[in-house]
Amino acid sequence: MFTEQIQRLDRRIASKVEDGDIEVSLSAVIKNNLRYEPRPYQIEAFTYFNYYLNNPKLRAKPTQILFHMATGSGKTLVMAGAILELYKLGYRNFIFFVNTDTIIRKTKENFLNPKSSKYLFNPEINVEGININITEVENFESTNPDDINMLFSTIQGLHTRLNNPRENSVTFDDFIDKEVVLISDEAHHINTLTKKKLSATEKSTVTSWEYTVERIMKANINNIMMEFTATLELTHPNVASKYADKLLYDYPLSKFREDRYSKEVQTNQVDYEPIQRALVAILISQYKKKVFASNGILAKPVIMFKSKTTAESAEMEEAFIEAIRGLNTAKLKDLIKLDNDILNKAIDYFKSLDISLQSLVDEIKDDFSEDKIISVNSTNDTDQKQITINSLEDFDNEYRAVFAVDKLNEGWDVLNLYDIVRLYDTRDAKGGTPGKTTIQEAQLIGRGARYYPFKLEENQEIDQRKYDNDIENVLRVCETLHYHCSHNPRYITELNTALRQMGLFPEEKVEVDLILKDEFKATNLYRNGFIFLNKKVKNNPKTLLEYQEPNIGKRYTYALKTNRSASTTLLDNESVRQNRIEANFSNTHHFSVWNPTLIKKGLNKIPFYRFDNLKRLFPKLKSMDSFVTDEKYFGGIKVEVTGLKKDTKDLSAKQKMDIVIDIANKISNEITTLFGDYRGTKTFEREPLRKYFRNKKLSFSVNTNTTAETGKPTMRQDIDQKYAINLLEKDWYVYNENYGSSEEKFLVKYFDGVIDELSLRFKDIYLLRNERFFKLYRFSDAKATEPDFVLFMTAKEGDTEVLYQLFIEPKGEHLIYNDIWKEDFLLEIEIEAKIELYQNQEFKLIGMPFYNEEAEMGRKKDEFDLKLKGI
Repeated sequence: MFTEQIQRLDRRIASKVEDGDIEVSLSAVIKNNLRYEPRPYQIEAFTYFNYYLNNPKLRAKPTQILFHMATGSGKTLVMAGAILELYKLGYRNFIFFVNTDTIIRKTKENFLNPKSSKYLFNPEINVEGININITEVENFESTNPDDINMLFSTIQGLHTRLNNPRENSVTFDDFIDKEVVLISDEAHHINTLTKKKLSATEKSTVTSWEYTVERIMKANINNIMMEFTATLELTHPNVASKYADKLLYDYPLSKFREDRYSKEVQTNQVDYEPIQRALVAILISQYKKKVFASNGILAKPVIMFKSKTTAESAEMEEAFIEAIRGLNTAKLKDLIKLDNDILNKAIDYFKSLDISLQSLVDEIKDDFSEDKIISVNSTNDTDQKQITINSLEDFDNEYRAVFAVDKLNEGWDVLNLYDIVRLYDTRDAKGGTPGKTTIQEAQLIGRGARYYPFKLEENQEIDQRKYDNDIENVLRVCETLHYHCSHNPRYITELNTALRQMGLFPEEKVEVDLILKDEFKATNLYRNGFIFLNKKVKNNPKTLLEYQEPNIGKRYTYALKTNRSASTTLLDNESVRQNRIEANFSNTHHFSVWNPTLIKKGLNKIPFYRFDNLKRLFPKLKSMDSFVTDEKYFGGIKVEVTGLKKDTKDLSAKQKMDIVIDIANKISNEITTLFGDYRGTKTFEREPLRKYFRNKKLSFSVNTNTTAETGKPTMRQDIDQKYAINLLEKDWYVYNENYGSSEEKFLVKYFDGVIDELSLRFKDIYLLRNERFFKLYRFSDAKATEPDFVLFMTAKEGDTEVLYQLFIEPKGEHLIYNDIWKEDFLLEIEIEAKIELYQNQEFKLIGMPFYNEEAEMGRKKDEFDLKLKGI
């Protein structure tokens, strides 16, 4: 494939990350100023961005880079973080341009309206001691040099304004001697022209506005253009060639789904008339609302009714309103006669809550009354309607149903869309290939698949699917988007093809039952035993006895601006030497002897040093005066000031203030970056084993064309003998099967080889597979890991019974480096874990080194074997 022949920019940087040359981390300027905590992949995107911008050997100038990120993955948050990083580098002027006004309205809410639930920044934005505003401008003349100045425009509008200038509008003269950042959203529109031969008219069009952008870019060598899109066709040779040296970060929908940040998608085929199909969707929407409510979550599932034309949409809206008004128990009884799996589950759930049909009718009439329906088909929709449609998750937004045609295909950011109803039955495929309409429908489903954040248990991630491996859990419906359409097998095949091409459907899915053996369920360990686990907690001294204050460095350097020039004879060594000595003179200053009022004035410029925040981090701190003067804090700081000899000894108040702010920023950045908001407790608390380990229905995405073992049973006829083992005969393995990866199968086979030796020293030996049953949290920052296995063994030492609990992680060789933090954490457990003793029992928690059969010629396996046999 063409893309494989080019060393893409993102892969070059990824290789640096994999080799450990780049550490994936979040800078303080982003962490301190974004309202929402970035997800791991967004932190990775920021890492790539920073590395590229600050690497002169890699960065091209003017700079053009592309972020290819899935719908719903938070491209706008990445934009916001990138703007902050660029501000820190000195950029002040930004142009945001996109194809449609709709997205501009949404983006203004993201960037300009602090009262909006979609606003991305903290109420106060502070970069290195400077409070800054984000200001919308029409041009870049007379702007505030401390502000982020943003010009919003459609690409067509920008082209027109620049080439037909009018009063107070932006002109090409605005870019003379100015560094500008262009932000292009939905950048895939550009590539419609890249992928095909252009007609004379198309050539003229692309030349006109692309020339405009190019002219802006070339106005200054330091200008930057950042492109963002979710739908880049990297399989197309022209597109792949265009972006090989510009694609900075690639996070496609398939990866987004694989990482569990999207809803699952199911088609619900209903052989009813469109209006009846709409009512079925309402019942299923109410089902989801009730499941949420029964679990203490206040959520409002939204339905979108999609028509083919504006006229049909208006007609269906009227029919819908009349159907809701005329709904009664008789009509509801007739409706639910349909033999439909998800509808049957909904009705059964209503019955389990003792909800009568009349109560259900009353609820539906109230929830879907005319004032809770909104249509977005008019070309004259107001800005307020666009804000409303993009804030459907808000508590005070009561809309439950949206009628639309195609105005929501791009730029619609709604997390609580749970049902889409297709109110027409036409197809537009040719030769089995999905047509334009089907592809647009698939893209709409992709937008609706954004995950609605919720959690019920401490160890759950709020914004990721939780029930992939527990698909019988009723809450699984709250992670599922249903696409309601007629029963049309050919259309469904075409839609599935389009969804697979986007990455929203796996190639194949297999469901299996993981069952605990009856013999194990009868054991004392299962009936009365415990597993010891730690918790993720706020890094707060009021709730955590293990809290440790961050360290404040005590020695710093600061180079004064000399404001001098020097004339040196290049070949005169004495002249060169004297100039170097004079410029490099230094003097050490102690904050303890500086005026405390001056230091406090400098700290007051940085929000980090507000007393309430310092008190949170340093609970023993008595006052701001103590922080400034105490040797433990700022009073102990020494700074070596370098510069010309006469300048370094007697510093002016202005110079001292600059030094305080510089060092205070360094300290706050280091603490912000390295000192987490959460910690994993070192105390491990006992939990009933049977609470966590149980029978479970598993679902695996399987590609039958690979040799990967994940999702495949061990006890199958065609298994490679190096994995083969009859698990039904092994009482130490507690489940009926092992569907794990090759390394997990190797581990089980390894235990079969050492079990006799272990049995000489231990009794009650049981190996339990962790199918997302529990997590452990790293002590330093509560980063979560799910060890694949836990091993229980019991030994008798004198009068004391010692129960061993070993956390075990088999790891493929290609994953060892990136996951080495997990091994480091597991090895900490034996040293750091604290357990409360019970009666005559002693408990020992041990984290094991990674198990790998072949890594470095078996060295990892030898390490594991040595550790196990040395216990």
